[in-house]
Amino acid sequence: MRLHRKLNLHSHRLNRWNFIKTGSLIAILAISFLIDRTYFFYPPSLAPAWNSIWADSVGLLAGVDLILCGVLDIHVDLLVKLGLGVSVAFLTALLVAEFFHVFGIDYFRFHPVIIFEIYAIINLMQIAYEYQPQDDD
Repeated sequence: MRLHRKLNLHSHRLNRWNFIKTGSLIAILAISFLIDRTYFFYPPSLAPAWNSIWADSVGLLAGVDLILCGVLDIHVDLLVKLGLGVSVAFLTALLVAEFFHVFGIDYFRFHPVIIFEIYAIINLMQIAYEYQPQDDD
């Protein structure tokens, strides 16, 4: 039983680090989109929606939520699941918008960002898989 608890404590440290690094990446992406209000431009009819300050603010809040869950070792199911779910939705919306640019007009500026977003989604899936609610023992 002690070995199980030691392994469980080790996985919590891994989860904390994953929360912090993934939340930081999402927050940095959201801040960069908040700063550059013309980042998405194709198709022109969807550009205002994709450059909306509200969408970027939601991404920033999700990133900050994940950072706080990692730094403060918060295991409140509602906060963790909300942060994970909103983060995945934010990153997926960004990927769709960027694929419109890459495949629609062969605009290759987005390749590094796409790689970071796919990495972040994989990290979020790992966090969701390893996440254990804190026991009240």
